[in-house]
Amino acid sequence: MCGISIILDFEEKARIGHIQQMMEAIKHRGPDASQHTERPFGNGRVFLGSNRLQIIDKDNHSNQPFLSQDGRYGLIFNGEIYNYETLRNELLTSGIQFTTRSDTEVLLYWLIKNGAEGVQHLNGMFAFVFIDFASSELLIARDHLGIKPLFLHRTSTQLIISSEIQGILASGLVKKHLNEEAIPHYLAYKYAPRPVTFFKGIEEVMPGTIWQTDKNGKSEKSLIPEQTQEERQDIKQLLIDTVVQQYSEANNTGIMLSGGVDSTLLLAILNKELGYRNVPVFSVASKGKNKFDTRDGAFAAKATKLYQAEYNEIGIDESSLDDLNSYVSTLGQPIADSGGYLTRLIAQKAVGKSKVLLSGAGADELFGGYNRHKAFYNYLKYRNKSWFSLVKQAKKIPGFSNQLNLVKKLANALDADPSTTFNNFVQSDSFRISGKLWDARLSNETHLRNVLNHDQHNYLGADVLAITDYATMQHSIETRVPFLDCQLVKATRSMQANELLKNGGKWMLKEQLINYGGKEFATRKKQGLGLPMNDWLKEEKHWDFNSKEHLIHKFLPQQKIRELQKLHSIGKENLTQELWRILLLHKWLALNF
Repeated sequence: MCGISIILDFEEKARIGHIQQMMEAIKHRGPDASQHTERPFGNGRVFLGSNRLQIIDKDNHSNQPFLSQDGRYGLIFNGEIYNYETLRNELLTSGIQFTTRSDTEVLLYWLIKNGAEGVQHLNGMFAFVFIDFASSELLIARDHLGIKPLFLHRTSTQLIISSEIQGILASGLVKKHLNEEAIPHYLAYKYAPRPVTFFKGIEEVMPGTIWQTDKNGKSEKSLIPEQTQEERQDIKQLLIDTVVQQYSEANNTGIMLSGGVDSTLLLAILNKELGYRNVPVFSVASKGKNKFDTRDGAFAAKATKLYQAEYNEIGIDESSLDDLNSYVSTLGQPIADSGGYLTRLIAQKAVGKSKVLLSGAGADELFGGYNRHKAFYNYLKYRNKSWFSLVKQAKKIPGFSNQLNLVKKLANALDADPSTTFNNFVQSDSFRISGKLWDARLSNETHLRNVLNHDQHNYLGADVLAITDYATMQHSIETRVPFLDCQLVKATRSMQANELLKNGGKWMLKEQLINYGGKEFATRKKQGLGLPMNDWLKEEKHWDFNSKEHLIHKFLPQQKIRELQKLHSIGKENLTQELWRILLLHKWLALNF
């Protein structure tokens, strides 16, 4: 696990100091070792820098940039290759000798032997740059789901790559310009429209892609082929296998535990299948005078007792937002998901106890666990019946109770076109962008599969995985996501979407958890990982930007913000999501521009 820094320069502007500045900016990603090298590259020079977090092989001989024994090839790599032992054995049979036990060395020689075609056989989370110094060629790749981040800036004479946007900006070679086109999408969906970022001239390397650059700096982009699942796999056994593979006893692996289905199932597998006790778990609990409506702490405590784990509690109260400015300063770009801030609090608690954390991220996207999946499933079922017409009429009726307001909100999202309906489901009502996501003339099964694919390729990577990486790597902690194991993803994608949802969201995972004695956790009401923003955002102290001079008013009129604040504060509407987007954007703009 590392922080990546690369400069490919053909105009003799880059110096070793520039790569050092990049490395210093992202040192938190790999505080255990920092190294860099400079080499000729065609008619230019390439600078490679690595900040390493030692996980699999803690020997310094595995530090990066990692060079082949003959010095021709080099690699800087962020992530973990979970099937590296299998690849290593295959390489050994072809006569390759290894000097370390690291997955980095295995990846280097695997790429030397197989080139870009070898990437599709990697099972793991990764972002890396592989270089052939003799031919002056670069190969850049990122895992299919974008678990590990990678960004780049490119011109005709320079290519700058980093694990974080801050790394690219810290080089001093890229001017800082706000990309205003990202803001409408952010307000609608909570994140920038990938590959676009909030900075002009900086783009995100898209998941599942390979970039190949020749000695003149010319780049070509291609997709990593996805292997199909040829036969039906047992979901239970696949999940057990991936937890075995990703759990690291040497790093005292812990779990971010909400007491919900996903994280509790991971804990249950460790205890019931592998016999582990005293696994450290980290969960939030409401403290202070005004306790908020979450039972995560209570459920997590029960799960800890049932599955013989070590409970570590993070108390949340009215003062928990006091460190918000510090959090925003760590963000390369704003992502309006309060789960990111909460994950940061968990990571702070885990420092010194666990160097690796397991997360339940990805289960909802793979197994249809979000409320919007259930709503869309029912929408497809009833859209040609009277139910659809009745709910559509609900938006015309004034004076709703809170429960009926939810029906009214649903009615506002419904459209005769399925893709437009789902697009409305995933957006803010206040900042909606119109448009359809796919063709309307499809079967219900295809519409349902498109919904799951859309969340996997958009919300999962741009929001869930991104905030998890930001929050934990700021504290030099690696997060692993067992539900996004390559084999498990293939298995769910080979199944009918209707089968995944026919008995309710995540029914397969719930059945497995119930068999481990966890019925209470499998049947609890879904409550997303988050903070009590509904109440906190009613407090005036968080709204310190009513002056017209603030940059945010270039994009959102002051009167619009005040109207949303008022509706929320008097309880007429729950505008927590909208106000959090505004607050986070304001603070990020103020800190960066």
